[in-house]
Amino acid sequence: MKKNSKLLFSLSICTCFALNTMAEEKTDLGEVSIIDTALEAQIKSITSEKLENLQASDIKDILKSMPSVIVDGNARYSQKVYIRGLEDKSSNITIDGAKISGQLFHHSGDQTIDAEMLKIGSIELGPNSALSGPGVINGSFIYETKDPSDYLKEGENFGGKVSVGYQSGFDRKSLDVAIFSKINEKLEFVGIGNLSKDGELSIPNSDNIKSKESKLKSGLVKVIFKPNDENTFKLSYNKYQDGGNRQLSGEKAGSSLSSNDRHNEISRDTYTLNYNYSPQNDLVNIDAKLYSSKQDLEIEGDSGPAYWLWQRGFSHESDEPTMNFENETKGIDLRNTSLLSNHKLTYGISFDKEKQAAKAGGKARYTNGPRAGEIVDLNVAGGETKEYALYVEDEIELDKLLLTIGARYDIHKLGGLYSEKNKQLSPKLKAEYQLTDNLKLRAGYGRIFKGPVLSETMLVSDITTNPFNINAQTGHNYELGFDYDLTNALDADEAIFGFTAYTYNVDNFMHPTKNIYLRSQYDTKIWGLESVFRYQKDALTLSLSHTYTGGESESIENGIKFDPTTTKIHTFKADVDYKISKELFVNYNAEFVPGNKINSYWEHPTTGRGPDEYDVERSGYGVHNISATYAPSSIKGAKFHFAVDNIFDKKYARHTAFGTDWGNPERGGFEVGRNFKIKFSYRF
Repeated sequence: MKKNSKLLFSLSICTCFALNTMAEEKTDLGEVSIIDTALEAQIKSITSEKLENLQASDIKDILKSMPSVIVDGNARYSQKVYIRGLEDKSSNITIDGAKISGQLFHHSGDQTIDAEMLKIGSIELGPNSALSGPGVINGSFIYETKDPSDYLKEGENFGGKVSVGYQSGFDRKSLDVAIFSKINEKLEFVGIGNLSKDGELSIPNSDNIKSKESKLKSGLVKVIFKPNDENTFKLSYNKYQDGGNRQLSGEKAGSSLSSNDRHNEISRDTYTLNYNYSPQNDLVNIDAKLYSSKQDLEIEGDSGPAYWLWQRGFSHESDEPTMNFENETKGIDLRNTSLLSNHKLTYGISFDKEKQAAKAGGKARYTNGPRAGEIVDLNVAGGETKEYALYVEDEIELDKLLLTIGARYDIHKLGGLYSEKNKQLSPKLKAEYQLTDNLKLRAGYGRIFKGPVLSETMLVSDITTNPFNINAQTGHNYELGFDYDLTNALDADEAIFGFTAYTYNVDNFMHPTKNIYLRSQYDTKIWGLESVFRYQKDALTLSLSHTYTGGESESIENGIKFDPTTTKIHTFKADVDYKISKELFVNYNAEFVPGNKINSYWEHPTTGRGPDEYDVERSGYGVHNISATYAPSSIKGAKFHFAVDNIFDKKYARHTAFGTDWGNPERGGFEVGRNFKIKFSYRF
């Protein structure tokens, strides 16, 4: 495998030189008009303005119109995200360049993103770019928070915005305040604060759920300093805190009674410094980022029946302290982009460090039972990873061919409770060929490398020996597709249809849930289809998409083959925007998923206990949503937003949801029913 990787890299380098020679007389890359693919156009349409118009208030609202993306769960903290057939634990997730990684607890989600803070919520499908960061298997999620310039109008130096809203399906009351200022020609500032309180969840044909009541407090402070035209510094702090006296297992069904679980909350603190240096020189455009981000699950201490000190077969009582389970990431990325004739060459280095820990607010003590009086220290320093990378990517324009060749060299080191080192050279390739004026052909390849992922932090424990070899996850991703420009054929301002077929494999696949020994669980193959149609004419914009995900996994423990729970899913999505006038905007969007049947499988992630193999039938569903935004010219700065999600009050669960994935949706989280949403905002 090492020889093959070196050979592929050598071929890539040789190809770069050969293509450079071929293209000496071609036009400069900066002069070429590169048209977005249908998928890229769909992704770019999800702007902060559209998120505001749709009253987006959680990660599901942000991502629901993205092709090949599924977000399940009802309560905000329960929502899990899947892309191209695997969970986001196989993806790279960043906000303002800061990496968010790890799993806090297997019954809750980990994308702690507040839509109120976002300028852009974007995805990148597949591992075909050398610039996407380390450990990408199925794609990347790229979030960027708002800048002062996203609020300030020309000639303004100061302003503010206040929004209040209510959503009936979540009994969600929200207040959002933003202050923004251009202090002088070199310095800008924005501060945003959001408070959102959830009450009872409304599930069709069921009692309201009271056990998931919670409160979100989030904020953003960002300062932008431009000492001159060549240098830009962006310094930001982003806070997310969502908690309450709620059931700990957010993705489970919930109760019509208030929760008896201890107060718990999920929080994130992210600091970022982004720097750009762009002199009047085609060879120099430097981007640097430095970040520190910590996600934390806090569970309040209590006295009574043993919780952390529970032991099977024994009856204990105890005094237990507040526990904090932390995932902390720090990193730096430094890259430069050079324009050389028809080449756009980007190269750089990066370092990312992740560590986990269980931190106790004091000592635990048995108060009753066989071990009464015994003192226990619950602090555990968990696992640690360090990732070093060198990467290069060259985008080459050759008349009708746009060729992107790249490679990453990644080194992944385990520390803390574990000890292992993995490394790999990973070639990357993307090609677009303009066959006719209307038809563009696409192809892509990406070598997959992801180092062993740390186990979920809530279950971290001291390990003296590891009974399993710790292996990296590796594989290959292949894609073919096309885009056809239908603008003239449909007499549109813009119209395009795009199609992509992909397949990838992951050897030694592992998931962090309960996987304290970092055990490789499956060899997995995923394949799928993606179709996107976009049409824009005057005030009307229409988007239609269909995606299908298939696949097969084989247990490393016993060789049993089965369907991953994320497969055999057809998803149809529709989105229509219409601007009736300068004052009135309306939207309709819908999702349709036919029923299906899978051959499912389970084995214990740590011990391999089981296995259980069974057939699961999942019911189809269709959901319709409408919204409208009214900005009366008679009230400058005011906007009224109205919406109804799940218009027909459909009771359904997404096919990846807890319970549904093993044939018992009643055990998991049905989606919220008809949800009336209203929001008023005023900008001053």
